[in-house]
Parts: sequence; structure tokens; C-alpha cells
Amino acid sequence: MSIPDVVQLSSVLIECIIAIVAIIIAVKKPKTYGWLIAFTFGLYVLFDLSRLGVLPLAADLISVLFLVASLSMLGAVWLMYIAR
Repeated sequence: MSIPDVVQLSSVLIECIIAIVAIIIAVKKPKTYGWLIAFTFGLYVLFDLSRLGVLPLAADLISVLFLVASLSMLGAVWLMYIAR
């Protein structure tokens, strides 16, 4: 396995951990931004698995997933901002 593949797989693992922690925040606090962060990083996992060739997704779908992930994170940071 090449170094870029190891780095990419490490990134996927970190994204999964972030999604799990965000779910814990959403459930234990309960904070809506936790669900949005979990959703965002779940989409990032799909995106990265597609780039690794593990999950075959069309390029158009990948673009939409990335846009939706960005909008989800925008919503999350907005909720954090107004909750201060």
C-alpha cells in the first residue's frame, strides 16, 4: 500500500471518529450542530471512499455530496455562532 493510500485511509478513520464524537455531542448535550457535523463527516467518508475506489460513485454525485457537506457544516458553525 502506498503512502498516499495510507494517508487517505487514516483520514477516513479520523473522519469516522469525528462523526462518532459529533453524534455523542448531539445525543448527550443535545445540540443540533452535532448532527450536522456528524452528517458532514459521514459525507466526507463517502467522498473519500469513492476516491479510494472502494465505493464507486458518479462524479456528479460526488460533487453534490461535497456541496451538501459544505452546506451542512455552514449550518453547524452558524448554530454554534448564534448559541454563544
